[in-house]
Amino acid sequence: MELSSVIAVLQTANDVLNRDLFTWQITSDTPGLVSSSSDLIVRAIPTISDQYLSDCLCVLGGQMGDVGAWLRRVRAMQKLKRPVALFSDAAREYIKATAPQSGPVTAHWRDIGVLREVGDFPTLSDNLVARNGTVLTCAGAGHTAEAVIGILSEVLEPQDRAELACQMILNNVRGHAQEQPKGLSANPNFLEKRLQNAIRIMEENTEHPLPTATLARRVGVSTRQLERQFMLHLGTSPGKFYRKIRLKKALTLVSHSQMPIIDVAIACGFSSTSTLSQTFKAEYGKTPNQLRRTE
Repeated sequence: MELSSVIAVLQTANDVLNRDLFTWQITSDTPGLVSSSSDLIVRAIPTISDQYLSDCLCVLGGQMGDVGAWLRRVRAMQKLKRPVALFSDAAREYIKATAPQSGPVTAHWRDIGVLREVGDFPTLSDNLVARNGTVLTCAGAGHTAEAVIGILSEVLEPQDRAELACQMILNNVRGHAQEQPKGLSANPNFLEKRLQNAIRIMEENTEHPLPTATLARRVGVSTRQLERQFMLHLGTSPGKFYRKIRLKKALTLVSHSQMPIIDVAIACGFSSTSTLSQTFKAEYGKTPNQLRRTE
């Protein structure tokens, strides 16, 4: 999604300008046909050290990429004071590899939570995009197109930016400094207000889960009313939904960090590693240790 968003914005910008102002290349340290976790396949040319540096570098990388290789390219771009945009997974790996940072950084909200659990990153921001010199760390995902439009705004006229957004059917291009939505409770489009508040409280209290009665009291309804709301709109009980939130956090910590399993259990409100493993396996088919071994 991020790769196609970057290219779509560049192509549309050329259409708006009626000339090929922007060109691009897809490069990889493992060139040829490169596949992704979403089954997309692209043809990439070799990345040759810091040679043939472009005006702007966009890095889209998952866990399997050679971070050191593209970090050298990022530093070469920095020396030339050329912009670098790191999206989602690449932003997370950059933050981990370059700590401590001298300026603001960000990542996808899911990874922000992981980073704050596993290390000390005082400049970590909740914004959609954070700029530190010429390096932009970005939330990525569905915000990628807006982030690229923001980057192009430095070379496009205001009317061209407006037409570009219209062509992309973007009614509102969120600015870099806007805070990104975090978790299910941050999206008001699908949930009744009291459910939204209850889920927000759950997401904020994963280490010390609250009883359903306490949740109901904080939301301002009776326990029975809260249970009816969850069953009506989500088809499950508050307790089961709460456990799923905690398991999703555990899955993220297991997959994207080396935090000891006992610490994962504590951070997600489970009394022991055995309790976490049993519940985790029932949900995902593998224990946390088994999942780490397969990854």
